[in-house]
Amino acid sequence: MIAAAAIASASVVGACKGAGGGGSVGSSTGDASGCPMGPRQALFTITVRARGATVPPDTTVHIAWSAADEPIFVLSDPTTWKTLDEANLVCAVDRAQPPPEALETLVCELWTAGVTWVKISGTGYDDFEQTLAPVMNDECESFLPQNVDIELVPAVDGGTGE
Repeated sequence: MIAAAAIASASVVGACKGAGGGGSVGSSTGDASGCPMGPRQALFTITVRARGATVPPDTTVHIAWSAADEPIFVLSDPTTWKTLDEANLVCAVDRAQPPPEALETLVCELWTAGVTWVKISGTGYDDFEQTLAPVMNDECESFLPQNVDIELVPAVDGGTGE
């Protein structure tokens, strides 16, 4: 059983401003009804931090959704760093550089189209596992992009056992 390993919070980007809609978070532009317009955005953008430290160098991100079980991203393994042409999980890493040793935040885009399961793990931290549900905007007749902040919590047992 996975303990509550992290704190996650989400904010909706580009929410409609019309009747019944919320305000807008972020810098999305919209049409007259307030619906998002412009370049397509990832359904979820996750920002991973480690409480009191940098993100573990061996951090892994695994996602699954209705269309696929996506290839796993491993921060310390550049062969797992995919582009949008190769996978629906794309993390912001510099492909021209070796894996980072001291990364404050890891930002990944999840280009999925519905409910998305996310699992993040790294040495010394409890696994984070959560199913993200998209927010439907009936006025816009589409899902709204969400930003999700995830904080990895140090493992009580050092990440070595149950």
